[in-house]
Amino acid sequence: MSDFPTVAFEAGQRIFNAGDAADQLYFIQEGIVQLLDAQGKVFAQIAKGESFGEQAFLNGGIRGASAQALGEVTCIQIASADANRLLSEASPLWVPVFEALLLQQNMHNALRSPMDR
Repeated sequence: MSDFPTVAFEAGQRIFNAGDAADQLYFIQEGIVQLLDAQGKVFAQIAKGESFGEQAFLNGGIRGASAQALGEVTCIQIASADANRLLSEASPLWVPVFEALLLQQNMHNALRSPMDR
């Protein structure tokens, strides 16, 4: 992972917005990131060791949620093309499997009741 840039975000800084092109994947090194729905309501918090922005693996992926730093956050940032290259180098089979899992997760999230969020 040391080949990828480290990026820092200040408290309250928006990392990306729902509807943005999904062109980066992030791995949290320090801090907490909040995920927000279209109404701006926090539905999840993720911390050190976790990732977000997996839509970057999908060609033409669009962000389904917004992400913002709760406090100061440091992440490893991986461009979409690099993420897909890593997957295909591991095994070409992983790319369609991972895409199918992401699509299934998106459908599940879209069908969730607003009360579940």
